[in-house]
Amino acid sequence: MDAMDKPLELTLEELRDRIKAAGITIPENRLGMVRKLLSDALVPVRALDTRAAKTVEPAVRFRGGRHE
Repeated sequence: MDAMDKPLELTLEELRDRIKAAGITIPENRLGMVRKLLSDALVPVRALDTRAAKTVEPAVRFRGGRHE
């Protein structure tokens, strides 16, 4: 199964990983609601075919101060 075939529904394990990465706490009895809200919010992002997006060069980085 490749990335394009993955289901669009967020699993509870993925949700727990995201909560842990964000460093927040969400009560166990709220996980179902949060999972549904986040799944709905991610539908457009997960449906996006990034292969169709134009590739751009990396951003130029500027450093402050004097350079010799």
